[in-house]
Amino acid sequence: MHMLLAALPFTGFYGSQHDAELDYAMEAMFSNDRGEPNPGLTDRVSSTCQWSAVRRAYAREFVETFCEEVGIHHARFESMDSPKFYNFETDRVFIELPLEEVQRIMRETSTDSLDQVAGERHTSRSGFISFYSPDWGTWGDVTTWDHNQLQTLVEAHVRDTQGELEEARLMENARGNGRLEDWIADNTPGIDRLCRIQDYLRAREARA
Repeated sequence: MHMLLAALPFTGFYGSQHDAELDYAMEAMFSNDRGEPNPGLTDRVSSTCQWSAVRRAYAREFVETFCEEVGIHHARFESMDSPKFYNFETDRVFIELPLEEVQRIMRETSTDSLDQVAGERHTSRSGFISFYSPDWGTWGDVTTWDHNQLQTLVEAHVRDTQGELEEARLMENARGNGRLEDWIADNTPGIDRLCRIQDYLRAREARA
């Protein structure tokens, strides 16, 4: 099966709601009954957690939920690319799509939405030089489009089917089911000892 690589719209983790959700989950794991986090324990987790693995698990869940929400079928999480420094770019997520699925999305996406999204994403302006023409009609057959061009198609498809899509809402199920805490626990060496300390502190506070 011939697969094409596409990027998905994703705000990344630097200073974003996604980053805030992970921080909140970590703090909730080590908070007392009044919801006050223990800074000593949260600092220890923050410094020892393998955050790259946590963010990858988060990104995989985001991709799966995104595709289900907008009706993209047979997609596979391919990777997450994180910049060494966040000066000019943020994390990006990529999926692999069967050629036939890309062609279906293309057929079902309006030219008006493609015009709008291509114009927004690929028009050069002050501080931004586009490497693509904003006229997607000059890009050739969709089967030859790269990951950036296919992101434009995905965004146009979302505009047609969903209007605006709130990224944070896509992770509501993961938050509600405790998966954020699970990812943090699974990727923090010594987490069991820290949890025992937290349990002891809660019990001591309850007796006071």
